[in-house]
Amino acid sequence: MKTPFATKCIALALLAASTPSVFAVTPSVNEPAGINLGGTSFYDGFAGPPGLSHLVYLKYDSAQSFIGANGNQNPALDDPKLTVTTLLNQLSYYSPNTIGMGAHLGWSLIVPIVSLDADLGPAGAQLKDNSSGVGDVVAGPQVQFDPIVDQHGRPVYVQRFAMDMILPTGKYDEHKDFNPGSNFYSINPYWAATLMPAPRWEVSWRLHYLYNFRNDKPASSAPLDYLGQSVDDTQAGQAAWANFTASYEVFPKVSVGLNGYYFKQISDDRVNGHRLEDSRERVLGLGPGVFWKISEGQGFWFNIYHESDVENRAKNEFSVQARFAHAL
Repeated sequence: MKTPFATKCIALALLAASTPSVFAVTPSVNEPAGINLGGTSFYDGFAGPPGLSHLVYLKYDSAQSFIGANGNQNPALDDPKLTVTTLLNQLSYYSPNTIGMGAHLGWSLIVPIVSLDADLGPAGAQLKDNSSGVGDVVAGPQVQFDPIVDQHGRPVYVQRFAMDMILPTGKYDEHKDFNPGSNFYSINPYWAATLMPAPRWEVSWRLHYLYNFRNDKPASSAPLDYLGQSVDDTQAGQAAWANFTASYEVFPKVSVGLNGYYFKQISDDRVNGHRLEDSRERVLGLGPGVFWKISEGQGFWFNIYHESDVENRAKNEFSVQARFAHAL
């Protein structure tokens, strides 16, 4: 689920490697590390059987460029590399009882463990990573609906609504530039659905909205300054994005297809309550994937993504994710 680590084209990178650390810089404001870009895939509107399910995600992201608002690589960086390995454990539950129109109440809890490795080259600006640790926990209620079936008993549509909260429980050091945690709360509702227009075909989507609260301890390995004043707080802008898929069942219980995501920040970041111009993030990720329905209560997904149309964030040349779900 909430797997990719995202970071802006950090303003600190405008410092040369030899710049004295006493010089202050404008802060970079990042969207939370735990947002779900491509973490979910084929048949997303479905859930396991009623009761408790356990999902395990393993994701590897590799970025070799930091893209600014103009869509170009930051020239202050010398051969940058950022790799992030994320292991998530998710517990998801929904009740076997319905409350009208086939709706089942439930909840979800996600605990990530994140490993960061930043290498920005010897000649460019130097930033510090906070190594490995627990990331921000994601939790919230959800409503899972029973599938709508046709006259032959074949599922044709199913959906779920959720109200997730991203909690600032992750490892965080205000003196480091890359952290497993974000140090602020976020509200992240979504709508997930799957449409099966014909036998063996499926189309799925998950539409997200994100609202971020203030971070009262912005992270930086150098002193921060904004308009000649010390930086007391930052706030990442609101955002919206979609995960989307289309697949075909090539063998019984085995589907292959295309998966992707499109993320767009819809309001500016803020520093000390003031708008930070040219700060909005954007990214498109696309790639192939496969799904294997092992049994009624077990499934396995494997997805690959390549990012393009990137602004104000690290660009992942490729992301690889494996996910396994089973009912308990």
